[in-house]
Amino acid sequence: MSPQPTLTKRQYLTLGSLLFGMFFGAGNLIFPIHMGQLAGSAWLPAAIGFLLSAVLLPLLSIMAISLTRASSMYDLARPAGHSFALFFLLATHASLGLLIASPRTATVTYSIGIAPFLGKGQQQIGLLIFSFIFFLTPSCLLATKVNYDLYWQ
Repeated sequence: MSPQPTLTKRQYLTLGSLLFGMFFGAGNLIFPIHMGQLAGSAWLPAAIGFLLSAVLLPLLSIMAISLTRASSMYDLARPAGHSFALFFLLATHASLGLLIASPRTATVTYSIGIAPFLGKGQQQIGLLIFSFIFFLTPSCLLATKVNYDLYWQ
């Protein structure tokens, strides 16, 4: 058996800060306080649920990836079969990107920047128009051919 490579203190610090940045977001700072206010006297079950979902699940995912030495999500799910691994990969990417993260960027931006200026009856149409423009703008910018030589001279 070959000896396990050891990490230096600098590598531990780098790895720790990367994991912290990956898992700790505004939701971990703001959401528990709001959840505690809403839970009232039932704060203990709410805190346990938050710890299970915000601490234990990410920790288990890192342990699963490190113990199986999987290089990708597909490799992680492949022992269950090719079809399941493909479904798992597509479902995870769709739920994290297309179904949750992307729409959330538009709704949060709308609720902070546009919604306060519209009346109650205009919120839905306002969100529809804003979302269309919000996602159309980067699409048009990406579709436009840019001469990068102008920027580097």
